Amino acid sequence: MVHFDLLLPEGGAPGALWSAVDVLRELNALARVRAPRDALPAASWRLLGADGRAHRWHAQTCIDEDERRHARRPQPGPRVLLVAPLVMQSIPALQKLVRRNAASVELVRRRFEAGSLIGACGTGIWLLAQADCILSAPIPWLYQSGFEKYFPGVRMEARESIVAERGCVCAVAPSLLHALVLHLARYAGLADLAHAGAEKLLLNTERQALSAAMTGTQVMGQARDTPLYLAQAWMQAHAGQPLRLAEAAAAASVSERTLTRLFHQHSGMTPLKYLQGLRVQRAQMWLEGTFRSVDEIARDCGYGDTSAFCRMFARATGTSPQRYRDRYTFRGPRARWRLQETSLPEA
Repeated sequence: MVHFDLLLPEGGAPGALWSAVDVLRELNALARVRAPRDALPAASWRLLGADGRAHRWHAQTCIDEDERRHARRPQPGPRVLLVAPLVMQSIPALQKLVRRNAASVELVRRRFEAGSLIGACGTGIWLLAQADCILSAPIPWLYQSGFEKYFPGVRMEARESIVAERGCVCAVAPSLLHALVLHLARYAGLADLAHAGAEKLLLNTERQALSAAMTGTQVMGQARDTPLYLAQAWMQAHAGQPLRLAEAAAAASVSERTLTRLFHQHSGMTPLKYLQGLRVQRAQMWLEGTFRSVDEIARDCGYGDTSAFCRMFARATGTSPQRYRDRYTFRGPRARWRLQETSLPEA
């Protein structure tokens, strides 16, 4: 079990920590689905005040006795400290608030030195910098000049939204709180649950577009009149059929040679490699979210030979389809998902 201490410093934004509880509760729900007989949840949590003691609002973060019990007596396992962002009026006011949070800064420093994972987002990163825990961090553009003034020894990462190093994980903005908690869970040993949780809680634009092709609806995107886009859209819509390069080229109104050149030029791969990537993504989505057999998935990915499909999948992912399903499935035993027919009363 991974235990999260959720630190609400003076002037902190409590809503961020409530969002963290939502993520942890989702991870516990996934863990229960996968292992219904396991008595322990994957994660527990406790809300701390600025002094490091249980906050008077802690009871509101727990909805049942199990959550309260595990918060009072965390099981042995990794420890994570998540720091809420600070509400800011101005840079000088923010720095004064950081100084007033000396007890929280000291708690962060002690936990860091003890080997706990530390997480923060937005202005909460200032407390980690004050505690000398970080060498680099993603700082919002609006605060960069002020941050550099007070913490010149911390390198600002303008191109990264989440930065992890030395046991600290920092997200540039509170809007990334869900992703931040999933990163912390992954580093704390819950990688499989974090992977599944990300598909439930975060937008996956690539899979969202692919799902449109899988259901037969139009794939949305940019530059829809270009030959490469037209060919890719055709391949997405026909990914479950054997590749006929001539048909893909005809859909794009170019020759086969031109289409191959366009794929090399813009994606660095052949049309066949692109199609295999689509098929792997389709297979991953079905393995994670359905009970379809590997034979069915292989057939609907355009493979008449399941063994050939499994070899292709293993080359692309490093594991077999069944092992991939065992690690990343959203679903528990099939019997738990059986739909019960009920009669509806007449209006």
